[in-house]
Amino acid sequence: MAEYLFEIGVEELPSTEFENIVSQLKEKIQKLLEEEALSYDKFETFAAPRRFGFFIIGLQEKQEDKIIEKRGPSLKVAYDENNVPTKALEGFLKSNGVSLDDIEIKNNYVYIRKKVPGKTAMEIISNRLPEIIMKMNFRKPMKWGNGKYSFVRIPHWILSLYNGTPLNIEIFDIKSSDISYGHRFVKEAPVKINSVNDYINKMKELKVIPFIKERKDFVLSQIDSFENEHNLKIEKDEELIEEIVYLTEYPTIISGNFSKQYLDLPEELITVTIKHHQRSFTVYRREKITNSFVSFSDSPSGNLNIVKNGYEKVINARLEDAKYYYEKDMKLPLETFAQKLTQIVFQKDLGTLMDKVNRIKTISSHICEEIKLDFSTKKRVIRTAELCKADIASNVVYEFPELQGVMGRIYALKDKEDPSVAIGIEEHYTDYPETITGAIVAIADRLDTVVGSFIVGNIPSGSKDPFGLRKKVDTVFRIITKFNWDINLENIIGEIANLLGKEIPESLIEFLITRYELYHASTRYDIARAVRKFWKKPLHGKLIAEALNEISSREDFQHLLVGFERVHNISQKYDSYDFDGDKFLEKAEKELFNKYIEVKPKVLGAIEELNYREALQRLIELRPFIDNYFDNVFVMTKQDDLRMNRLGFLKNLDKLFMSVGDLTKIEKKLQ
Repeated sequence: MAEYLFEIGVEELPSTEFENIVSQLKEKIQKLLEEEALSYDKFETFAAPRRFGFFIIGLQEKQEDKIIEKRGPSLKVAYDENNVPTKALEGFLKSNGVSLDDIEIKNNYVYIRKKVPGKTAMEIISNRLPEIIMKMNFRKPMKWGNGKYSFVRIPHWILSLYNGTPLNIEIFDIKSSDISYGHRFVKEAPVKINSVNDYINKMKELKVIPFIKERKDFVLSQIDSFENEHNLKIEKDEELIEEIVYLTEYPTIISGNFSKQYLDLPEELITVTIKHHQRSFTVYRREKITNSFVSFSDSPSGNLNIVKNGYEKVINARLEDAKYYYEKDMKLPLETFAQKLTQIVFQKDLGTLMDKVNRIKTISSHICEEIKLDFSTKKRVIRTAELCKADIASNVVYEFPELQGVMGRIYALKDKEDPSVAIGIEEHYTDYPETITGAIVAIADRLDTVVGSFIVGNIPSGSKDPFGLRKKVDTVFRIITKFNWDINLENIIGEIANLLGKEIPESLIEFLITRYELYHASTRYDIARAVRKFWKKPLHGKLIAEALNEISSREDFQHLLVGFERVHNISQKYDSYDFDGDKFLEKAEKELFNKYIEVKPKVLGAIEELNYREALQRLIELRPFIDNYFDNVFVMTKQDDLRMNRLGFLKNLDKLFMSVGDLTKIEKKLQ
């Protein structure tokens, strides 16, 4: 068994490419090994700012030999009347590199059995790996060599080592070797590598941690040590930790302090200034923010005191800017900023942010009426809508857009707005609002963006969704069902389209139906399909899905599905719901009709109360009557009036079943 190590050294990788690189390496190399029937014990990828690659341990050194049986021409074609080989047979033998001695005759055809020696792993890797690496895809590749080459970043070296010996490959005109490089600030000279373990050990000596998980563990261990040593708490921002891991080869912790005068600023403003502009962590003592910060440097051999002083200088400068903008904003009421929204474009053809705010107000008012909110709560919702985008025009949010909504809440509280209004301003940006004000305005805001985007043609396509419309719709469904609001989305999107002076695009309806089915896909695919038509009333769909999930596997319900399928199949192409119960002739149809008359108001009453478990249970009562009906009644009789009367009745029965979901989509275990 062998081992193979590959590393390509590049200029600094962008943090956004790491997951993509690791994913492609894992998928493509493992697929290569599978296609070539090469077994292995261990495969692992690695990626750091100046390098990425993989290694394989316990690699099968050579493919198994194969015996290939191949059919050639028929005997009539292979030999002439004198039993002499024809040109057809000679060509077949020549193309396969065999002679007449290798022929077998079976079923009047010429066959050859040929032994194909297995290729070595060295040969396979050297032939196929360069193409795999060169064809990797990246979000924003870099071109060089007068545009001849394109890759994530310009490569500088290639390490290719098979069982301790260089395996020659060439990529982008760079020939591989057994040489790698350590951390640029530790040792720039090349380092000879002898094996996978030698690579790992030497990288460690040269302050490079090539493995992403190990770098993350190293970051977390330093944070834990700092906390324990100083009795402080660091906010472990997962996004920031990930960014540090991607941007450093040997992350080294540094702590510093900023001026205490900036502690008078809102905590969120301090945190964002430190995090987003210096990739540093805020530090707490007894849940109160301190003037300390923690950063990570990628200069393991440098003077960390100089690095710390640099961080302190920049953070203090950025906090001074934040203080200036904050104090400037505090002199004006939030409502003043709202008036400036007339000068900010929302989207081309969809007006300004003030136009959007006015639509949000109208939509929010509509939602309040649908869910029958009291006057005082509705008033707070409308006030939230009026101010929800105001802080976009503030100085702080202009400089720190990450604080959109947060500053709106802070400024609203400063202006003595109702706390639910202030919190709602912040929460309407979040995916999980807790307040009624935040939830309603969040729905209105997202639906306005979704409908407007479809109207002007900004429609998601494939993996592209620049306005995040899929997530916005999913959030709307989640908020509605979380608060148990019986909202009709079709009415709301119709009102938005009307406000924009347009018709509802058909593509939007298809989009909403698809998203609603996917929203329920985590339960069961058949139930998700059964409730997809309830996208208009998401709460109903959720309750139906829950009821079906609970009851659909029961034997009595499964028997009902079989009977209902007959009702649906025979009536689905019939358009009329007209029928006369007095015209029923057979005992079985009269009994089903009478049971239908008894059950229907109970089903509809349960639906009115949103009790879909009760509605389904009532429908189950129809099962024996439906079975008896189809055993004794011939629906498709040649007598027109009788046939149409029966179909009209079954159409009504089908409609009653469909009121609790498209039960034809539910998986049937009984046939």
